[in-house]
Amino acid sequence: MEIQEMKVLFITTAYKRHKKDIITPWMVELIQRLRSKKIDVHVFTSSYRGMQNQVIDGVPVIRFRYFFKKYERLTHEENAVDRLGRGPLNLLLSFFYIIYGSIAIYRLTRAKKYDIAHVNWPFPHIIFGIIAKYFGRTKLFTTFYGLEIRWLKKKFKFLLKPFAWLINHADIISAISNHTARELKNVTERAIPIIPFSTPINEKSGIVSDQNIILFVGRSVERKGVDCLIKAFGQIKDQIPHRLIIVGDGPERRNWEAMAKNIDQSGRIQFTGWVSNEELSEFYRTCSFFVLPAVYDKHGDTEGLGVVLIEAMSYSKPVIASSAGGITDVVSDGQNGILVEPGDKNALSRAMLKMINDASMRIKMGQNAKKIIDEKFNWDKIVNDLIKFYERIKRQ
Repeated sequence: MEIQEMKVLFITTAYKRHKKDIITPWMVELIQRLRSKKIDVHVFTSSYRGMQNQVIDGVPVIRFRYFFKKYERLTHEENAVDRLGRGPLNLLLSFFYIIYGSIAIYRLTRAKKYDIAHVNWPFPHIIFGIIAKYFGRTKLFTTFYGLEIRWLKKKFKFLLKPFAWLINHADIISAISNHTARELKNVTERAIPIIPFSTPINEKSGIVSDQNIILFVGRSVERKGVDCLIKAFGQIKDQIPHRLIIVGDGPERRNWEAMAKNIDQSGRIQFTGWVSNEELSEFYRTCSFFVLPAVYDKHGDTEGLGVVLIEAMSYSKPVIASSAGGITDVVSDGQNGILVEPGDKNALSRAMLKMINDASMRIKMGQNAKKIIDEKFNWDKIVNDLIKFYERIKRQ
């Protein structure tokens, strides 16, 4: 396709701080693919402990300072929503975040000409987008992931009407899943295009096998539901030869490790922490199936899409997941995996036994899984669809 030259500013909560940083790898992949299509992408994001502007993998990253260096930790280390629940200082930090971010985006978009401001997590970043649109004369594209709208409805209902007024100034309002789009029905009456993301793991070489591994990958946070997975595994461990491998790290890891030790003294539940892409690829290749037992956490948050599901399915692996959030955009029950009710450890243990005991079903589901990823979550399709929307609003 013939692509117009354009300059796009990604506005986001956090972005990788160095080449090996694991923050939002799918966004990093999307930006690199846009740049390969001659879209000049810059990133506008917050500072972390005094960090200044950077160029990472050829991408200019403009960071705004919002407080004293020691306290610039509202983002990057963990989800900003979780951070805000840790005391009044973080609420104060959020106030300065918005004020200084607004000043920085005003100065940036007045000094440099961008065709499009692409706002990710529009609550509260729509404020930055509005400033870019009306003072920097950009077009405004927004992407919702789910958490921000659920958090707004639960914690800040009094802001719902002014937020709706602001968001309807956007030229395009998009969502990563049908579930997230449905949650926007009280915010806008406009049609909402669904533009998902895909797996950042590109290397799929090597032999795919089944080495009696049940795999989970993700941050150790409440909404992942790993406590339910550990309990479900404990119910069936004496009936199966499999190991449960839990890849990732975060605030809940110690609690989960203690729970696993109480349930299984034999070491068949293994916590690896974060691993390299090569090691992760090996786990995907050799697992029997992948499990994402997502739940709704205390903030009402759950999986907006489930990129780890996409990763596992791209290796022709069947999955078991909760019927929560945007997961149902990825997993079709009985076709490429099994869906269970969130938090139901009995249903989860039954689903794992069913998957383990039916090899032909695993193979068929794995084949279907790969097919849907190739068709629906293909990076070329995602990037081309996004560019079409960019070009449409640029012409307006």
